[in-house]
Amino acid sequence: MKHKYKVTRLSMLISGLFIVASPFAYAVDTTTEVGKVTVQSQDSGQSTSTGLIQAEESPKARSSVDRTYMDKQQGTSNPYQMIGLLPGVNTYDQDGTGLFGGNIRVRGFNSDQLGFTINGAPVNDSGNFAVYPQEYTDSENLCDIYVTQGSTDTEAPHVGATGGNIGMNTCTPEDARRFRVETIIGSHNLRKYYARVDSGKILNDRFKFFISYSKTQVDKFKGEGGADKEHTDFNSKLTLDNGSYIDTAVLYNTAINNNYRSLTKAQIAQYGTNYDFGTQMPVHQPGVNGTAQNDSTYAPNAGISNGPKNLYYAYNINPFDNWLATMNGHFQITPKSAVDVSPYMWYGYGTGGNELQTITEGNASTLLAGGVKDVNKDGDTKDTVYAYEGSVTKTYRPGITTKFTQQFDDQRVMFGYWFERARQQQTAPYSAIAANGVPADLWLNNPTDYLQNQNGSAVEYRNAMTINTGRSLFAQDNINLMQDKLNVQLGARYSGIERNFTNEPSQSSPAFYTLDKEYTSLLPSLGLRYQLDQADSVFFNATKNFKAPGNFSYFNLVSGGSIVNGTYAGGTMRDVPVDKETSWNFDLGYRYTSDKWTFSSSIYYIDFKNRIATSYNPDTDTNTDFNVGDATSKGFELETGYAITKNWSMYASLSYIKSHMDSDIPWTVTSTLPTAGKEFPDTPNWLSGLNLQYTEANWYVFSQAKYTGKRYSTLVNDDSIGGYVTTSAGAGYTFESNNWLKKPTLKFNVNNMFDRNYLSLSSGSGSQFTSNAYAIGNIPASAPSFYVSPPRTFSLTLVADF
Repeated sequence: MKHKYKVTRLSMLISGLFIVASPFAYAVDTTTEVGKVTVQSQDSGQSTSTGLIQAEESPKARSSVDRTYMDKQQGTSNPYQMIGLLPGVNTYDQDGTGLFGGNIRVRGFNSDQLGFTINGAPVNDSGNFAVYPQEYTDSENLCDIYVTQGSTDTEAPHVGATGGNIGMNTCTPEDARRFRVETIIGSHNLRKYYARVDSGKILNDRFKFFISYSKTQVDKFKGEGGADKEHTDFNSKLTLDNGSYIDTAVLYNTAINNNYRSLTKAQIAQYGTNYDFGTQMPVHQPGVNGTAQNDSTYAPNAGISNGPKNLYYAYNINPFDNWLATMNGHFQITPKSAVDVSPYMWYGYGTGGNELQTITEGNASTLLAGGVKDVNKDGDTKDTVYAYEGSVTKTYRPGITTKFTQQFDDQRVMFGYWFERARQQQTAPYSAIAANGVPADLWLNNPTDYLQNQNGSAVEYRNAMTINTGRSLFAQDNINLMQDKLNVQLGARYSGIERNFTNEPSQSSPAFYTLDKEYTSLLPSLGLRYQLDQADSVFFNATKNFKAPGNFSYFNLVSGGSIVNGTYAGGTMRDVPVDKETSWNFDLGYRYTSDKWTFSSSIYYIDFKNRIATSYNPDTDTNTDFNVGDATSKGFELETGYAITKNWSMYASLSYIKSHMDSDIPWTVTSTLPTAGKEFPDTPNWLSGLNLQYTEANWYVFSQAKYTGKRYSTLVNDDSIGGYVTTSAGAGYTFESNNWLKKPTLKFNVNNMFDRNYLSLSSGSGSQFTSNAYAIGNIPASAPSFYVSPPRTFSLTLVADF
């Protein structure tokens, strides 16, 4: 009961802050401009703003963080960590540094139901809409991150966002020439080296740019392995005549991460929270011609093969490589009309999962492609041999958004078109493991190192190509009425995606087939904002969103048939098992803004149709998509920021949600999964956050806490994990500048300050859930798996300009 009391006390404290510091409780100065969003310079050390709430004009729920807040956080943090205190946001990271990723949900929407953009370009996976936050940015170069909870923006380039969008924007280059260096050291051998050069204004003050480079390394806090990341950012701004400009940005990222092992509750009870992947290197059984050998049963490999999958850590690894180029061209045609052209290009390559697999040789006529050639070179094809195999994805994704804006006296009309054509190749080749345990091709990007079938083709566990053509035609009318007190936004977009899918024969899916599917939807929106007076406003928003099924639903659609002379024949092809998901999101909110106080609140209702969920079985490593039928969510969100004195400032957020699935899920021909009336997994009813900050002229200190309530871990709600509170803190001191060294600053950050133990649900890209932890009739049990909390970690940062 003591634990529950602590959680309740924190929630009551944060709730009390909203009541005691209500805008109706004090007579405060209301002379500031309402609705102005201010992004403060990272050098403004005297600001009392926490950077966690801005004065918003949007007629929809929207929250953001700016450079003021991000500059005080640990420099390795990913975007999920930066927005963790915002209302409706439920997020976790695997190790505290942000280098291993994590997951996020907003109002119960999974990460693959949210649209993510960087400088306006989409970065969700084009196939399954997954998000990998550790791949995208150096936090030192971000100036703001915003969240629209529940409602996707009219011009947003998304076809997989039923739950709103999250946008990240790179900072504009500095006006003055600058060279910045940063060094971070911390727990678990954390090291980060960062350098950035700003050109300042050149070419008659029309052009400026910056380029930065960083290298970051850290060990895992449990088990062997770590993360090794290199990142480069470039950003430029070209100023043209009459208010026109061209912004260009390029980011490049390459990294290799060892995976953390997720655990079931039974494994935690038996082996403890530090249980991770094993350290025993696989070896090959000596080949004997004419005798069938099996590496997985070879005695020296017992520690790898036996027990609860005690796999080798060095073959649970995630190498990935990606770059994104964006250009935002704003051309002022007349003083009241403009055209914006924003092309982009995304490239991504990576592999992951458990790469320690076995491959069985064979040359029988009933095997695909004649079977696998002699892998261990013993002169026969009778053996089962360890090999290095991973799920490779390579994506080329060009796109462009074009829009026209016309301003009238009290009206602004905007319309435009978004188009992209993504080419995504998904393979799973095998590479040999040498006698010393090192794979021939760690990245699996060299076809000459792939193992081969008898007919000379590469052995592939999967082999598919998806061409995704996305498009959206959008328009919005923004009207000011009643002497600008009433703002009306009428919007609509007609969005769609066409998927052209080709499945090549592979070990998991031996049939060749092609499939063309198109998903479209008309998505209207209505936003109203009424300014009651200079400080108070109310808003209402209704928006329809949609999400197409991920392309993983197109795999393994042929069953039956047989392999004759190495070629698959016959079989029956079934249709894609899921349809598009849609949602209507309704918000009703109130905002208050003054020079010291900012407050925002909203109540919402979400109506889903054909909501998509994925059941994941970690033992068989298989996913099954379902339309779980209609569902609803409702709740409220509060956030507030207050400058208590010229030195003290605070921020608090409080969120409540109640989700409800309306029907059972068909499971087999004779059974259903009893999900009617259940809540969606990993969707806590209560979330709250608190940040308190003290700032002097050349130093600051802050502390923050986040409460995450109890949430279920299965679709039938037969297993749950309890609520928990995490706390973090930081401090910084800026020394005096001299002729060559400007504003050297020393920062200290600590995460999970009280070393709290908790669990986070391992759910893949966001929508993969275990169906039931306990057997239900003829539906077998499948235990959900979890990531254990990272321990207390600290970092020390030294940053200076030259």
